[in-house]
Amino acid sequence: MKVVPLERYLSRRPGGRSFSSDFLTQKAAEDYLILRQLLPPRDSWPRGASPLAVGPNVPQLCVGVMGLECRPNAPELLPREDETLLVNTWEAPTLAPEPGDWADVRRVLLWLAEDDAGLDWLLNWIAFKVQNPGSKPGTAVLLQGPPGTGKNVLYRILAHVLGPANCVQIGEADLAKPYNHHFATKLLVFANELLDNHKRGGSLGDGLKATITDGEVFLESKGVARTPAVNRVALIAATNRSKPIELEESDRRWTVFHNRTKPAEYQHPDLGLSHRDFLESLHAPGTDDAFTREFMRQVAAFAYEMSTRAVDMKRVRRPHTNASRDELQQLSEPVTEQFLRELSESPEPDRQLYNWATHVPYFASIWTTSTGPRVGKTQALTNDALFMALVGFCKSTGQKHAPQKRTFLAALKPAGWVEQRDSKARGWLPPWHVSGSDAPSTYDAKVVPFPSASNAHPHVARTRSLRDRLLGKPS
Repeated sequence: MKVVPLERYLSRRPGGRSFSSDFLTQKAAEDYLILRQLLPPRDSWPRGASPLAVGPNVPQLCVGVMGLECRPNAPELLPREDETLLVNTWEAPTLAPEPGDWADVRRVLLWLAEDDAGLDWLLNWIAFKVQNPGSKPGTAVLLQGPPGTGKNVLYRILAHVLGPANCVQIGEADLAKPYNHHFATKLLVFANELLDNHKRGGSLGDGLKATITDGEVFLESKGVARTPAVNRVALIAATNRSKPIELEESDRRWTVFHNRTKPAEYQHPDLGLSHRDFLESLHAPGTDDAFTREFMRQVAAFAYEMSTRAVDMKRVRRPHTNASRDELQQLSEPVTEQFLRELSESPEPDRQLYNWATHVPYFASIWTTSTGPRVGKTQALTNDALFMALVGFCKSTGQKHAPQKRTFLAALKPAGWVEQRDSKARGWLPPWHVSGSDAPSTYDAKVVPFPSASNAHPHVARTRSLRDRLLGKPS
């Protein structure tokens, strides 16, 4: 058994090299040694003193170590520069690569990668990791799509290739905790079922940057000192949500694949099966995770192909560019920028503003009154009407929080909106209604007449004045 300091111990599995992911207290380690008959019972100890009381180094029993590593093809104990030791948790894969056909594996990957260009990038990325298991690729893969598309199948394929003990599947709960010792030293991390960013209440992008690109990570474990370790992680994240991470325009880390096709609705012409039935056919009857013998033979052939494939290092370090990545970058824009971009791309921006406002329960108090949402006789919309449209936009797109009203209004002028005001209201004239005379000048505001019923929204019925009704004028 190997021991770590601060009264925390790592136990080795019977007949195996690997170590449990959780540290044991000194008493639990003593119980383990007694159970394995490596220590006599406590009542036979001289004066009841534990052999582990003085320190973790006990000849022929245990040795003190200072942390964990997962270094491929290295000894079980790794010396450090300060003459202390690390435990190497790496286990050699049991899968034996053999040449052969791997058409079904290719079909799984092609579905996730969307097209041949995406598949070529993904194969190059996997080949790098297979040929350099102790190195991080510097980029990560985000798999989006409906449930049952094969995201877990891909992870289990790669776990067989790299060795199941060297790979780990984690979820939102693991990423929310400060403790990372059970996954930070692995060769492959599969972050499954990520939530939407607004439901999480924060972005994972910044938190995962170190995992993707840093050469060193710090292991955090309850009751154990924070220790450094070499970062060897290749990260794959999977979700059926629309925006699990914030993706900046300048991002250099994430490749995004998003196949929206529902696997139960797509039929493979050459198989006569839906994609869901095809994935089920890869598993042994009566099991959820075990592959059939034939598919395991293809996994072995895939492992051989990845170990011999030529790797383009430049492509490994650069994320694949596609429409799915561009869309996620647009969704990651600040809410105000998304709002203004959607308006600029809408063929009927006035109607779009009104439709967004209807998502707010009290919209009628501003948009359907006799004065309407306008400032005076202009096409400018009042501040309250615009902010209501923004709140409705957030509701319609699933955004958890709208920006502050002051922040939102401050962003309108740089976007080409012209401020308008009168004695009763203040607002902004949209760019599509700005004429030469309305163009911004050295003055921040333009004084216009008092608001009247004629300024109501063009798509909302206006109440006729008493004079118009007496004269018989139409509304």
